[in-house]
Amino acid sequence: MPRAVTHHEPKQQRSRDTLERLLAATLKMLEEEGLDGATVPKIAKAAKVAPASVYRRFVDKEALLRATFLHVLSQSNDMNRDAIAKAVQCETLEATVARVISALFEQYRHHPRFLRALVRFMDNDKDEAFVREARLHIAENINVIVDALLPFSAAIRHPSPRRALQFALLSAGSAMEAYALDSNSLWHTVLPLSGKELKAELTRGLVAYLQQAG
Repeated sequence: MPRAVTHHEPKQQRSRDTLERLLAATLKMLEEEGLDGATVPKIAKAAKVAPASVYRRFVDKEALLRATFLHVLSQSNDMNRDAIAKAVQCETLEATVARVISALFEQYRHHPRFLRALVRFMDNDKDEAFVREARLHIAENINVIVDALLPFSAAIRHPSPRRALQFALLSAGSAMEAYALDSNSLWHTVLPLSGKELKAELTRGLVAYLQQAG
């Protein structure tokens, strides 16, 4: 499957360094000011380059945003592999799930503006190749966690442990996304839990689902 083309890969080290600064500056603006506040002049200033330098590498702001989102998603997957590897050193399914839920929740809690920007951008972007690749990165992240939890399959009573884990993690992730990114979510009206309480309930519910008879 062809990858989304966001920019031409620079060949010289100086150009690669500039690209890294632009991606880092774009991430910084998304984290601090959200999608609307991440303008090319602000990004260029944060990267210490002229705005014209941005347009020599990217056809428009949307192309720069696509490159940044894919870069961050790829890096996140690499970091999550290490984090999940440490989390699964627990002896029980429940303890491991609790650590995984906590790690995922902290990502939503610490990067709300970036994640809101990503969701909004993907919902509205017309570049199908980019949206497809971004979704594949997110799916890969879920499956990294699934693979890490599969060694506990003996404690999972569902006839298909992988399917059960995918369903449970997608459900928990959707709840965390709504809770952390949408202040108008029903989570804050019907069941206004603290972050600690939400993590505990998600862990309890996920483990109970996995351990119920198929």
